[in-house]
Amino acid sequence: MRKKATILIILAHIFLNSCAHSKDFVLYKKGEVEPIIYFQGASKSAADDFALLFKKLGANSTISNQAPKGDKPFIQLEVNTKLSGFSLLQIKNQLQISAQTEKDLKKAIRYFFSTYSNLNQFTFNANIVAQETISVPLGLSYNSDAIIAYKEPYFAENFNENFRLWNNTNTLEETWGLWGHNIGRLIKVTPQMTALINGELNEEQLNFSSPALYKALETAIGEKLADYPEANKFMIMPYDNEMVCECKQCLSAGNTKTNASPAVFALIDKLANKFPNASFYSTAYVSTETPPTKPTKANVGVMISTMSFPKGIVLETSNKAQAVKQKFTDWKKITKNIYLWDYAINFDNYFDSYPTVSIMQKNLQFYIKNGVTGIFMHGSDEGSFAAFGNLKCYLYAQLFNNPQVDLKKHINLFLENKYPTLGKQLADYYIQIEDIALNSNRTIDIYGGIKNSVNKYLKQEELEKYLNLILTSRDQLASKDKKVSDALLMSFIFQELELSRTNGLGKFGYATYENGQRTIKPEIEKYLVLLKELSASTGIGKYNEIGFTLSDYLASWNARIIGSPYQNLFYQKSFKVTSLLDEEHADSKILNDGALGFQDYYNNWLINSAPKLSLETATAGLQKATLLQMDFLYDKKHKIYPPEKVTVYIGSRKFETVLGEKEENGTNRKIIRATIPIKINANDSLLKIEITKQSQKQKRSMACDEIILK
Repeated sequence: MRKKATILIILAHIFLNSCAHSKDFVLYKKGEVEPIIYFQGASKSAADDFALLFKKLGANSTISNQAPKGDKPFIQLEVNTKLSGFSLLQIKNQLQISAQTEKDLKKAIRYFFSTYSNLNQFTFNANIVAQETISVPLGLSYNSDAIIAYKEPYFAENFNENFRLWNNTNTLEETWGLWGHNIGRLIKVTPQMTALINGELNEEQLNFSSPALYKALETAIGEKLADYPEANKFMIMPYDNEMVCECKQCLSAGNTKTNASPAVFALIDKLANKFPNASFYSTAYVSTETPPTKPTKANVGVMISTMSFPKGIVLETSNKAQAVKQKFTDWKKITKNIYLWDYAINFDNYFDSYPTVSIMQKNLQFYIKNGVTGIFMHGSDEGSFAAFGNLKCYLYAQLFNNPQVDLKKHINLFLENKYPTLGKQLADYYIQIEDIALNSNRTIDIYGGIKNSVNKYLKQEELEKYLNLILTSRDQLASKDKKVSDALLMSFIFQELELSRTNGLGKFGYATYENGQRTIKPEIEKYLVLLKELSASTGIGKYNEIGFTLSDYLASWNARIIGSPYQNLFYQKSFKVTSLLDEEHADSKILNDGALGFQDYYNNWLINSAPKLSLETATAGLQKATLLQMDFLYDKKHKIYPPEKVTVYIGSRKFETVLGEKEENGTNRKIIRATIPIKINANDSLLKIEITKQSQKQKRSMACDEIILK
């Protein structure tokens, strides 16, 4: 009986192994199977490329331009211009690798190796242990564009052609003949093409019903396609403002004061009809947020901007899910080509880790269910650094190729290869902050200060832990590893400085404050010196979209903090705001916490849109004060203006300074100081401060910094 059972077990084992092997198509087996690489309609260079990569695995192959005979395994490479992207198909005794272009074929070859062998972008330049068997699933059928046809993680790394080949990504420079709000770069805009706004021609917007505009675009697009046939996508969109042309033709097309879509898409349809082999897109953004009423041509699409969507949360489970779904539903009525323009970093702080890839994975699956077939993920441009930008570029590429991908596996894979000494620890940190962000219901804006990050994911103790780890390991790093890690070290230092600056005085701040004396913490000065050195050695100088530089940032530290002693009788004194505060800027403690503002509006400034900002405090403890000092931000871009005047009421006496139009001095951004001599008598009990807006800036905001009494 036992012997019979043993035989059955052995037979079952053989059967299972046989089934397992029968599920694989063996392309190569050392000493037994060597495939032929057959190129049909493809260049021999593609076959040579495949054979070279095959050889790196210790596998041999034969190249032929003749169709193989018999049942020997072979790999067929072909260019099929009717195909979108590339495909892998296993039929009979062959693996057929097909692609739309020669470049797509190279991507397909690298997809094959990174998916079914030990060779990938990380091991390519390493000594790889020879692989004895290389196989693919029997009946394999894969198309690269089946889910997402356009895949662009817009980071510096994606500008590298080798990265795009290994990760199957697109780049606007190669794919788009016209991109963004840049019609004026493709054609010469004449007065006949400008919009009619409130009865007057306005060169800040275009007239999309203009015959001259159509003719110029028709000519330019024809020339572009002749010179660069692969750059066959064209973005036709208004300039980046809310203006809409109100000429007779545009109004007849259906334009309103806020909706330019009717005229824009009418023009696009004419161009799409003229160039049926090209694709034309506009964006669902500002004046083209609303879809046109008629379906478009088959080669027309829309790129929906997520600017109006809440950021940093899982949309499908949020209270905004239905509104977002409705937007896609409305656009799908007029086109099947739905692309997405999404955002991957904090544009006010490139050094912010902004860990939202796991959130995007959930959102991408939601977007796909709602018809999205292409993604432009807006990160940092070719010349800009972003914290963990290289990792994010890689992760988004994996995500766009496989929305179900194991992100944690790829975080470890990338960081352990990119940072050999510290990769495991960095992966632990990045996975940790991704998990915290994913599990938080708070939003995290793409324009925001450090408190934005603190509320979402950033824990100062953890940041300091890993910052110290990098610093203590730095001396042991090889020079090439140090060069790679120094850019990331900069982001950790910058974040630590910003946390300390916004925490003001105290345990987690930049200084201590005892007996009216401020003492800068020694590590702060050390970090400032190191940040300057790292900026010089890495060449990283800009830290946000608006163009703020690290040299300006360090100068602000020296001028506003290091070189400016802080003495304030009003520090942390209780006071009461008696006017309205903005809902998103309701923490008035910012006015006397020792946290000083720089020229960025999003840190350490109390922003207020009410006609007046009024507050009062008891005079107890302030009797020695002879001067009141307040700083205000002037930031023309963000429509923040200093007040008309600051008035101090003590008893029946009034002390006042008028600021007025001091911002109009040839600069778009600066800090303006109000200084008011005051006198507090022994019998005074209440001090009131009233900050009054400029009469002509009632619809604008004010930004106030620390109130100092000394």
